[in-house]
Amino acid sequence: MGQSREAFQASESYNFPAFPEQVKDLSALLAKDPRATPPDKYAVLSGALEWMTNLGAPGHANAALDDAYGTWVVNTMFARAATGADTAENAVAQADRKLRQIWSKWQARGLV
Repeated sequence: MGQSREAFQASESYNFPAFPEQVKDLSALLAKDPRATPPDKYAVLSGALEWMTNLGAPGHANAALDDAYGTWVVNTMFARAATGADTAENAVAQADRKLRQIWSKWQARGLV
């Protein structure tokens, strides 16, 4: 917990802090990221802790959610659309297929 700021920076803004009070300058870090082009590219996320939620909300976590999160399905979907590697529609369709496969696997095991 005491290394939340360093962990956030090392994640290149992917892993927001679980304890935001440990990263008091979060908005400033997002507004001027030396690795981003342009440096203020992530400034739009400065209020994200107020409007984002965990996967599965308002429900609880389960094996399928952990699998989806751990294999970066949602992150990849957004990245493909945001970088122009794919259209938003195709990125969503691809993520949908992967998520359905993940859910089917865990349903077959009786864990969702």
